[in-house]
Amino acid sequence: MYKVMLIDDDVPMLKVLQQMIEWEQLDLHVAASTFSSVKALHLFKETMPDIVITDIGLPKKNGIELAAEFTAIKPGVRIIFLTCHEEFHYAQQAVKLDADDYLIKDQLTADQLEESLGKSVARLKGRKTEGGTDSDAYSIELQKRALFQMIMDGADLEKTRAYASRAQIEWPYSCFMMGMIHLRYSDYELLYNRSNIPLIRYAIYNIALEIAQSYKGITPFIDPEHFMVLYNYRQNLAGNDQAYLQSYLNELLRQVTAYLRMTLQIVLVTDKLVLQAAGSVYQQIRSDKPEFYRMGQMAAASSSQLLGQLFYPLPQDFNAAFRGELERTILEKNTVEMREVLLRFGQEADSRRIEPEEWTEALVQLLREAEILFPRRKAEEEVYAYIGAARTMEDALELAVGRLERLAREQLGHAGGAAKSREPRLQVIQAFIDDHLSDNITSIDIAQYLYLNPSYFSRYFKRLTGLSFTDYVHQYKMKIAANMLKSSGQTLETLAVGLGYSDRAYFSKVFKKYIGFTPSQFKQKHQLVRKT
Repeated sequence: MYKVMLIDDDVPMLKVLQQMIEWEQLDLHVAASTFSSVKALHLFKETMPDIVITDIGLPKKNGIELAAEFTAIKPGVRIIFLTCHEEFHYAQQAVKLDADDYLIKDQLTADQLEESLGKSVARLKGRKTEGGTDSDAYSIELQKRALFQMIMDGADLEKTRAYASRAQIEWPYSCFMMGMIHLRYSDYELLYNRSNIPLIRYAIYNIALEIAQSYKGITPFIDPEHFMVLYNYRQNLAGNDQAYLQSYLNELLRQVTAYLRMTLQIVLVTDKLVLQAAGSVYQQIRSDKPEFYRMGQMAAASSSQLLGQLFYPLPQDFNAAFRGELERTILEKNTVEMREVLLRFGQEADSRRIEPEEWTEALVQLLREAEILFPRRKAEEEVYAYIGAARTMEDALELAVGRLERLAREQLGHAGGAAKSREPRLQVIQAFIDDHLSDNITSIDIAQYLYLNPSYFSRYFKRLTGLSFTDYVHQYKMKIAANMLKSSGQTLETLAVGLGYSDRAYFSKVFKKYIGFTPSQFKQKHQLVRKT
């Protein structure tokens, strides 16, 4: 019998997986399950499972990082990834993690799960003939990580050549050229959830590696938030080295668009670099964002041009000139002028060469103030995280404009949404939730209650409410919890158990996700309000 480990930071999803199939009949045993990526590593060492089913978007350590560590501990362990995004099949074409499958949570059926597990079992039975390829590949990637760190520390070429060789990289020449690659978040947010960023980045990295096989001297690297490409070349009179690296980067752009339906932001450092200086140039560009005010997908310039730019502090009351205009366009429901105001907000920053991080913070503040004018708005903190990470003003503005335009559309369509909420079956579902507040109910439970196929119910509910069933239940319970914290003297433990959360830490995590504060912070805030 093969041992299976389940990992998902959403506890109801763990229950769904355990309920979905008859594990023992498939010669499988769920040896461990956890919602914590930290506990997952400990449980893996303790149980040494043969198959791991893990969510990708885990906090602290994502599923991809965990899978790499599991493979290092037990080469040959089979991995099945879970993701919550419906458009994931685009990324699936690009990712080569040697995982057995990538399953979409909201569309998952018992047949799909059994089929994926069947692939894993088949590979486990045949693993004796496969050799140590998984372990070898992981070892090479570890060598690349060590090499990347040496470059960041300013090691010279002679010291790094041995490490490069272990990672199957040959650097025979002394000249290097650099490319830096970043996500364009205004494209990303339209297609994927924030939790899938690690997976999408890994997909891009794999595309970059595959293209590099056809480009001699080009080596892609990945670090926690960015990508770097180094081109080792011999100078020649033709001077076509920049064109060669640019050709590689253009092909990367083309394939990422084809596979993932999104674009990238690229910085091409065009001058000759010695390896010892490459890490310093990379880190300074990464922190200063010298390409911030440049338009288009690729900013190509020498390191002195990029790093020699001067930025200036944000003037006091910079937002004041735009705040009133933006509020007027929102109240008038004029989305065309709304966009124009934000564009002028960016143009003014460009003309004054305002320090990018300070201007980005000012944009977030302006956007938060504008959101107050939409009384029925849904919290969308992801947008602010994307704006903070955006590498260009163009990308940040597109995110801000997109957020306000969505809010405007939601307000216009609210009447239709209210009619939809009176749909009879939704009232039955709501009554079921109310009757089982202290239970950890799942979409399978309610599907059985309604005599519906669980997969069909998940899709139906998402169309009906715009949320997954799990998100809907969490959100509903957290609103109840918030009201009880305001008016009730219950302890946090009693409140959590009464709403079906046996683990206080998990309850606090869910509360913060949907309310924006921890239960303690929320309670303190409302106690202060009552006192004043």
